[in-house]
Parts: sequence; structure tokens; C-alpha cells
Amino acid sequence: MRTIKGIAASAGVAFGSVRFVASPLQMTALERVRDPDRELVRLEWAREAAKQKLEELCAAVGKELGPECEKIFQIQLMMLDDGDFRAALRRAVQDEGFSAPYAVRRAAEQLTAMFAGMEDAYMRARLADIQDLGIRLLHALDPDAAVLPELPAGSVAAAPFFTPSQVMGLAAKGALGFVTREGSRTSHAAILARLLGIPAVAALSSSYSRLYDGGVIIADGFTGDVVIDPDEKTSEAYRAFERRPNIGEETLAQLRTLPSRTRGGRSVKILAKIWKPSDLPLVLESGAEGVGLFRTESFYRNRTDFPTEDEQYRIYCSLAEQLGERPLTIRTATHDGRVRSLAEEMNPAMGVRGIRFSFENPELFRTQLRALLRAAADHNIAVTFPMVTSAEELRRARRALLHVKEELKSEGVPFGEAIPVGVLIDTPAAALVAEELAREADFFDIGTNGLTQFALAADRSNPEVSPVFDFQHPAVLELVRRAVLAAKNAGIPAVICGDAAGDPRLLSYFLGLGVEALVVAPSSVLELRRAVRAME
Repeated sequence: MRTIKGIAASAGVAFGSVRFVASPLQMTALERVRDPDRELVRLEWAREAAKQKLEELCAAVGKELGPECEKIFQIQLMMLDDGDFRAALRRAVQDEGFSAPYAVRRAAEQLTAMFAGMEDAYMRARLADIQDLGIRLLHALDPDAAVLPELPAGSVAAAPFFTPSQVMGLAAKGALGFVTREGSRTSHAAILARLLGIPAVAALSSSYSRLYDGGVIIADGFTGDVVIDPDEKTSEAYRAFERRPNIGEETLAQLRTLPSRTRGGRSVKILAKIWKPSDLPLVLESGAEGVGLFRTESFYRNRTDFPTEDEQYRIYCSLAEQLGERPLTIRTATHDGRVRSLAEEMNPAMGVRGIRFSFENPELFRTQLRALLRAAADHNIAVTFPMVTSAEELRRARRALLHVKEELKSEGVPFGEAIPVGVLIDTPAAALVAEELAREADFFDIGTNGLTQFALAADRSNPEVSPVFDFQHPAVLELVRRAVLAAKNAGIPAVICGDAAGDPRLLSYFLGLGVEALVVAPSSVLELRRAVRAME
């Protein structure tokens, strides 16, 4: 018997035999063609067929499982029309001469690699949606090419990761649970597993290789443990284990309009983070109390030029107007969104990122600050600076902001003179000098992903070290505590960002410190609100 550790992705216990599930995309053979125009027609037909199937699926799952499930497939519908996805398909056919099926595989692999390199776990989790779309297109091109395997009774499905459609299909075929090498609690597959009430453990990393087909395992979706070849005593203990009851009686629909308040009367704001403006409908549907972090790198993706001041101004105003009185915090760009240029750095996570990028690109920084200040004239907007490691860096950023204010004032352009200025505490250095930073900032955004990565020397984009990447490590919690305490002593708000903000196991710790708000992915808002309302 041995126990390996992953992430608890969906509560419950699955006791059964491992059955590996292969990806249909990986089994698509390389084939080149002489008539690329014909293959492009096939791809467009397949895309329309996949769109029709998705629309039917959205309606069906919305009725059966509710709006949370429906939203997952609505996102895939939008991705089918995404310019990056369609361009990747065209390039694979026109430039490389691949057949339509292999072009689907090629495009999915390229976009998956791009998503896998992103620093945000929520965005990395979208790679399964890309794979799902690829499988849908394969099925439209050849219905026999993307059929899910039959599962023997008592099976726990295993794969590097599962797509949302695979979770639904395998659940219908009787899968007792899911275990994956990659993934996270915020992936759409994990969300679906929770909606379906099926246990799941994700991010087993290199330990995944210890599983073998047909081997007996116990997948504990409460703790993230997977017991391989359990002994008799362990087996008896788990078989006697009763599923823990769901907390709270409110439905998700009711939770959208209920306050985020504990039974003891303690309130905490639950805000959403977004990557691009098109994410805002998810925020509005989730019942979030505002946008706690808008990451603006999306402005620079797949462009040969940089966004103008007026372009950014219109986007900020549009977002703020849709949010109404709810707040919008905008994080200045941490890089230019060009994956190729980032890959050229030896270690991009520790390179020219965050406020360093702004200082290295003063005109881009100035343009963004002008747009932000103009939008803040009539809207509830705040700005936060990422990857600050010293008070001098924060003072330098504030001087740049002051200079732009003076420019706008001399031009007679209205701007938000009192715009709140925050600092992202996402490095151990920032946490250790938090008292000094607190004297210069209006609020703290405490970035738990960055703190964990740098404190534990565990690259969050590397699945091989995912077991080391632990938000609950005493060193990480101490850095968080120092930052929150410094904010409290200075009389400024402390906001928790990053994946740890949505971890129910850390909720009491954060509230006990006196945290005012939590920033999570839109898909995590209602679950977190339910956890808050269940607390004493």
C-alpha cells in the first residue's frame, strides 16, 4: 500500500479499479493532403456542426444541472468563434498541409501549450476546454474517432486531464470517480464533477505514473489522497466512511443574491478576477460583489501594435458601467502577452515582469495610467501595481501616476484625482517589507500564487512540482499574516487574491486575520459564499 497526494477537486470517496482513458486527439494520425481548400471546407462544416451540438448541449444541461453547468459549455461556444483557434486551424492546413483531423490535433496542441504557459491557474485550466473543442471537431469529421470507452463496473477513470464532455460522458457510463495528473479545483472538469457529485482528485503530478491499469485505488476527494493497493484495514475504514453532508441548504441560485456573511455576522466581500473584458458576463452571473482583479495582459495578445489610450479608456469605462456601483480594480500589465518573448528569458517568472515591465516600457505604462485615470473620473476604479519588491518601487510608480495626473490637469482632461492605489504583495520581499509598503499604499492585494511560488521555489506552471506548491505551507501563511497585519496596523484594507482565496480550508484562517475581501475566479464565487455562510 502507498499513498500519493494531489488536489481535492470534488468531495467524496471513490473505491475501485483504475481505468486509463486515452485522448482521441493523441490517437489522430499525421496525414498530409494535396487539396487544402477541401480540408478548410471540411473544417468549417465541422465547426458549424460542433456549434449546433454545443447549443443543444447547453440547453439540455442547463435544464438538468442548472446554469453553472450550462455556462461551461457556453464558454466553449464562444471559444469556437475565437480568432486564435480558427487561425491555428487554418495555418495547420494552409501552411503545413495537414488533413482536417490532424489540423485539429495540431491547433489544439499549439493553443494548449500557450494556455499551459500562463501564470494564472484559472487560465491554465482552460486548456481542457481547447481539448474538448478539438474532440468535438474530430467527432464531427468522423463520429467513430472520438468515442468514449466502455468502463467495467467499479472503475475510477484516470487521465492526464479530463475535458468537461469526458466527465459527463464517463459519469453516464458509471465512473465512480476521476483522478488526473494535471488540473486544478477551478477547472471546468472539476466543477462538473462537483455538480454531478462524483469524487475527483487532480494534480497528482509525477506520482500519477505509479497508477496502473486495473489496480485498486481509493481516491479521497476530501483530502486529495489517493491510496494505491490499500490494505484490509484501510479498505474497511474507507468503505465505512459516509459522504460528508453538503454545507448549507441554499441553492446556488439563492446564493447569488444572499450576503457573504458568516452565521456570527462577520461580512467578507467576494470579488471576481477576470483575464479579458469578455469574462465580465461570468462575473455578473456569478453574483460577485465586483471585480477585484482585472489582469490587462490580454490587451497585448496576438497584436502587432499596442492598445491606444482611447481603446483602453473605452474598455475600462464599459466594464465599470456594467458593474454599476460595484468596484473594479485594474492591475497594470505584467508583460506584453507575447509568449515567444517570455520564453526567451531564462526564468520568465523572475524576469522583467510586473512593475519591472512598466518601468522598462515607460510609454506603455504612461498610456495605461492615462486611460485608467480618465476612466476613474466617473467610475469606481482602483489601480494595483504587481510584483513590487520595495517601497522605492512603489514610490516610483506613484511618481509616474502623479506625473500623468499633472499632464491631464494641464490638458484640461477630467480624471480621478483620488483613485485608490494598491500594491500586489506577491513576493516574499514585499511581505517582509509590508509595513513600509503600507505607508505608501491605499490597500494590499495579497497574491498567494506568487507568494507560494517564490517562497517554496516551486514554479506554479511546472506540474512536476505541484505537490510542493502548497498554499498551506507555514512559510506561505506566515508571509500572508505579516502582510495582513501590516495593512491592519496602517488602517488599509487587505484583500486575498490567487487560488488560495477560494480554498475553503483556509477561509477561517483568512477571516481570523481580518481580511476584508477574497478575489476568486467567477466559477468559485458561489461555492465560496456558501462556505462563508456556513461558518460560525
